[in-house]
Amino acid sequence: MSGLKALSRGLRATAATVAAVAVLALTAVLAPASPAHAVTSLTCVAGAETTKYQPGLLLAPRQTHVSAEGIVGTCLGLPLTHTGGTITFTGDGPLSCTIGNASGSGTIDWVNTGAGTSTFDWTGAVGVRPAGDSALVLTGTIKSGDFKNAKIIITIELVAHPYQSLQCLSTGLETNSGLVTTQILG
Repeated sequence: MSGLKALSRGLRATAATVAAVAVLALTAVLAPASPAHAVTSLTCVAGAETTKYQPGLLLAPRQTHVSAEGIVGTCLGLPLTHTGGTITFTGDGPLSCTIGNASGSGTIDWVNTGAGTSTFDWTGAVGVRPAGDSALVLTGTIKSGDFKNAKIIITIELVAHPYQSLQCLSTGLETNSGLVTTQILG
């Protein structure tokens, strides 16, 4: 019988230790981090944007001014205080309908009460996918406002339409729209 009592005490001690570790881990996750050590991992999906190109894009790269505006989309992650917003960015670089790179700056205006604006610098590249669609990937650092010094990655999926291919062969593609995914990592 004393063996069962000892085993029971041992199991209770182990259960108490596991519970204490779980409470400490939960406290670390739920407790607000100090601003100097704040952890950010935010992914915003189902956004949309429209990009304008001046001059219009052709098959061969040429110096082009890019301007875009859209919706960031639904955001999930930490902190919980940023759930969506609007995005604008501008930049310049040698671009075509299928390849190119550019750099510039942008702004995210968060829709949540108490949330500020995030401004960022970016560099980006366009690549064509097998179906003829292209992806514009912007990477950079947030330079001011909410998420200052965090990394930002914006992926814009630009779906090819037949009339756009004709524009690339003639007058130049002046506008395109696509789905946007935004990630902020700090």
